[in-house]
Amino acid sequence: MLREPVVHFLFIGALLFLAHRLIVGDPRVVVVSAGLTADLERQLRDQTGRAPTEAELKAALDRWKQEEVLYREALREGLDQQDATVRTVLADKLRARAAQQMAARRPTDAELDAWLASHRSRYEAPLRYDFQIVAFPRSDPAAEQQRSTYRRALADGADPRTLGRPIVGGNLTRDELAARFGPAVSESIGKSPLAAWHALETDDSLLLVRVNGTTGGLPSREEIRPILTADWVAAMKKQAADEFAESVLARYRFEKTP
Repeated sequence: MLREPVVHFLFIGALLFLAHRLIVGDPRVVVVSAGLTADLERQLRDQTGRAPTEAELKAALDRWKQEEVLYREALREGLDQQDATVRTVLADKLRARAAQQMAARRPTDAELDAWLASHRSRYEAPLRYDFQIVAFPRSDPAAEQQRSTYRRALADGADPRTLGRPIVGGNLTRDELAARFGPAVSESIGKSPLAAWHALETDDSLLLVRVNGTTGGLPSREEIRPILTADWVAAMKKQAADEFAESVLARYRFEKTP
């Protein structure tokens, strides 16, 4: 009877199945280790800030059991083979592991300076000018004299709010200044020393302008060191993950089918 090919096949199959069971174990037997229970207990403690009750631990273990058997059934049915979402998740897990294995270190000041210089658009804000303008219309024949008198009063320490002329102020960028007052005023304000009144002229008016201060621009390394450090570390981790992916890619050969 053992000479029959079908019997031989069944006999060999039975031996292979028995060997697999002996080596791997029953695939429908799930081992709940003490370490797993301890991990679940620690997770509950982290979430609640206290030791979990017996009922809470049992509920967490029941959830884990359900997820584990569903995961195993999904693998048994081959749901991981052609599912793009599963493929992406697994690939991302490998990338994340490669990134986490990167040796943790703090960037040097030189590395942060280089990062800031090459990524300045991330951190640079438009420069804004806190300004005041007093205008003397050219249509008034006494405009030049009035401006001179006003300027002397300012030099003597007078408060411009007490000198009887409207003061236009704001906090604008160069582009906003150009749109409101013209390119010449915008350019002049951009070059003006701080906290000093100086004279400007437009086609319509004689002006006195004061720049009280500026905000924005490119911050220094020390002003944004925590942000720079976090961005640099994230970039280095991404680089490590990309290099790992390229090294794995080099191990494979791709062939096109007709």
